[in-house]
Amino acid sequence: MTLVGSWRARTWFAPLVRRARPDSRVAVLGLGVALVVVVGLISGKWGLPILLALALAVPLVFALRRRPQRGVIVLVALAPFDGLRLISHLPSSVSTWKELLVLAILGATFLAPPEARARSHHRRLPSWAPAVIGLLALGLVSATVVGGQQAITGFRIDYFYLLLAVAVWRCPLSEKEKDRLVTVLMVTGVLTALVGIAQQVMGEARLHALGYAYNTVIVTAGGHLRSFSTFASNFEFAFFLMVVLLMGLPSALSDTRRLRNRVFLACLPIFALALLFTFTRGAWLGLALGGMYMGVRRHRLFLLAVPAVVLAFAFLPGSIASTSFSSTSLGERSTGWQQNFEQVLSHPLGVGIGATGAAAAKVAKLEAGGTMVDTSVPGTPTYQPDNYYYKTAYELGVLGLWLWILLLASAFASAARIARSTSGSESSFALGAAACVAAAAAASLVATFFEIFPMDLLFWLLIGTVAASRWSGEAPDDQMWASTSAVG
Repeated sequence: MTLVGSWRARTWFAPLVRRARPDSRVAVLGLGVALVVVVGLISGKWGLPILLALALAVPLVFALRRRPQRGVIVLVALAPFDGLRLISHLPSSVSTWKELLVLAILGATFLAPPEARARSHHRRLPSWAPAVIGLLALGLVSATVVGGQQAITGFRIDYFYLLLAVAVWRCPLSEKEKDRLVTVLMVTGVLTALVGIAQQVMGEARLHALGYAYNTVIVTAGGHLRSFSTFASNFEFAFFLMVVLLMGLPSALSDTRRLRNRVFLACLPIFALALLFTFTRGAWLGLALGGMYMGVRRHRLFLLAVPAVVLAFAFLPGSIASTSFSSTSLGERSTGWQQNFEQVLSHPLGVGIGATGAAAAKVAKLEAGGTMVDTSVPGTPTYQPDNYYYKTAYELGVLGLWLWILLLASAFASAARIARSTSGSESSFALGAAACVAAAAAASLVATFFEIFPMDLLFWLLIGTVAASRWSGEAPDDQMWASTSAVG
């Protein structure tokens, strides 16, 4: 009787014991609680914010634990709408959601099951890895010398989203997930483009009434509003559309029978109009170079589009055409480069990470007690070089500039090689990624491209995804993604 009772007890309670076993689920729960604690510490409030964070963070971490790649797609889907915080009346601490999600994704890669990770543990690092390692080492040395808030802010802005490349290297996106990623870019691109066009109809006064600030978000060029859509600036919006077009067009043209691709191609006039009203020539330059590369490599149609675009500009209204090709901003940039070139010559190893651009503006804002410093006013303590190569040479010296150019060249060559050696959607994704790297290299001539969100996020994500593509496995067909895979 005792043996029978003992056997029955083991039969009934064995599942409960297995469920209560301190396996990775405990670690997952701990990671979720840690994220909640971080949110509470940042916000300084442990009431409603902490409850909301608890309600969102813990289920999210459990979902990421099975497949961290899901978090990548969620991050890309939400990133274009980060600028809506400006009119949401939420505390400024909410802006850290991006960093927290990236940390959650990276943490989940250490807890994910084997089927979610790369197939082989004996992999060669990407060809651009040595350049990244050199930049990290140089940045750490520079941060150590500079010290303080400038070092922390500069290093975080320059290299934080590199963690996303590490995450997708550990848990590569499958072919289906990369297709979903392209779908997300297409959908968010169309939505933001429509909002950007609507802003031209609304006008500056109505946008200001919604809560957007003049001279920081609401900016004009030649009397014309520069559309910013759901972003915090017209630059973010324009460069995002550039990436959407360069990633979407190869996939759309590779299978024109698919409904998703047909809708995307039909929306090209919407993209063109929205991009025009950003008056951001850096995005136009990047899109032109990326399109020419794709035309040379595969789609000859892009080469034929160049004279068509030039002809279209000839028929623009006079005020829009003059604003689009005004040399005033280029003259201002050139003046700034000449005035600060002596600093580059006198500091061959750089003046220190975080000395210019977004990092310097952030540090100045913190030192001013939260008041934003206008970098356009002469005599302000921050300098915006509007050229990422110049910024890198200014902060990290000639060695830093050489490493950064090496990174761009090797990332482009790696993506181009994978585009040639694969086929189907894999090849289209790699071709788009290579075009995006070429576009980023061109846009960096007239903008601090990699300080503009979400360009830094997308750059590291794309080159990391392409580099890990050969080691990816197929994602499980669970119900969570069934509706997503049905799109198109």
